Amino acid sequence: KKNNRWTEGLISAAKAVASSTNTLIETADGVISGRNSPEQLIVASNDVTASTAQLVAASRVKANFGSRTQDRLEEASKAVGKACRSLVRRVQDIIAQKNRDEGEEVDYGKLSGHEFKVREMEQQVEILQLENNLAQARTRLGEMRKISYQED
Repeated sequence: KKNNRWTEGLISAAKAVASSTNTLIETADGVISGRNSPEQLIVASNDVTASTAQLVAASRVKANFGSRTQDRLEEASKAVGKACRSLVRRVQDIIAQKNRDEGEEVDYGKLSGHEFKVREMEQQVEILQLENNLAQARTRLGEMRKISYQED
């Protein structure tokens, strides 16, 4: 019975790798066609890394010490992690370049005192709104993860 649970866990981990890899491919296609954002690609890539690590962890439970199969799986996992990190770095570079290209070029030294203060306050308001949106998004993600743990 214990072995059956381990087998089910291993199969589940392998399915998670397949699913997250499929999602990564679909997301990359969506980024190319403009349906998805680069940030979605980063999330999908991180999911591939996490699910691959879970598969390796599940396989270690029953693997024989020095097993060639386990060693190959661990090497493949390292390669996946390296590729995903490289993808994330590249996407982050693209996002940063896009932000620089779209950035507002303002010479703040040429603004009047009033204009400067208005811009400063607008920026503070935008930051507060973004922080509130971020907090709400984190709360929603936490609730989603709670539900996913309850389903398992």
